[in-house]
Amino acid sequence: MRKFTVGRALVANTETTLFTVPKGMHCDIKLIHMSNNGSNNIAGSVKWHDNSQSVDVPFLNGASFSTGETKSFDQLDFVLTENDQIKALASGNNMSVIVTFEMYPAIASMNNFV
Repeated sequence: MRKFTVGRALVANTETTLFTVPKGMHCDIKLIHMSNNGSNNIAGSVKWHDNSQSVDVPFLNGASFSTGETKSFDQLDFVLTENDQIKALASGNNMSVIVTFEMYPAIASMNNFV
């Protein structure tokens, strides 16, 4: 496994893809951190796009961030498969998001469990 961190400054009302899991890889999400770096209250959202099901799964859906507030989710352990994505959205500028994850080759898969 190899650990990666990506960070982005979000543009108001513009969905931003933070990363896409490459073909033949799996990814374990370990940390999601969002921060309101501005002087106004902002709503922030993070979602997982499950490519195999063509569905978006909200993780943080329109959470309110007051001026200078941060939220960290560091007890995470959910698995993404190839072509899945993590996306973020903010209602205003000056919001940032950081995601840390571990990437590894896909060995086994469960394509049809419900």
